[in-house]
Amino acid sequence: MTTKSTKKSTANPEEAVNSKAFQQAKNKAEEYARDPEKAQNLVDKAMKKAKGRNMGQLDQALDEFWGYVTALIRLVRAYYTKQYTDVPWKTIVVVIAGLIYFVSPLDFIPDVIPVLGLTDDAIVIALVVKQIQSDLDRFLAWEETQENIIDEPEDLEVL
Repeated sequence: MTTKSTKKSTANPEEAVNSKAFQQAKNKAEEYARDPEKAQNLVDKAMKKAKGRNMGQLDQALDEFWGYVTALIRLVRAYYTKQYTDVPWKTIVVVIAGLIYFVSPLDFIPDVIPVLGLTDDAIVIALVVKQIQSDLDRFLAWEETQENIIDEPEDLEVL
């Protein structure tokens, strides 16, 4: 009797960021960052995925994850609409790489696996946030000073 090797049911940060899917996302990120139309399409896909989440399956840690995802989406949207451009190019590229990975249904742990499929997405988003934390904090502080300038669906929370 032979046994098939199976993927681990959990992902650690090193496996997620070294995965082929994340490396492909990083390779595509600069291309997307240079093309506002592709970036907007990516933001739309990420927003659709974030809005379609199953709230019944989320705990506090995943709620925080969704808050970061929506903050990253708003950052990219504000950058390309020229509402907020005080952000380094490298930050935009890193955020776009994270969003590409997030919207990809076939990544380290496929998204079709309920709850568990978001584990690697959460790890990658957490690493993106860690890399750009000071830029994200500045954006969020700027965002708080704005009066509904950024078009955001009502059902997405502000981090």
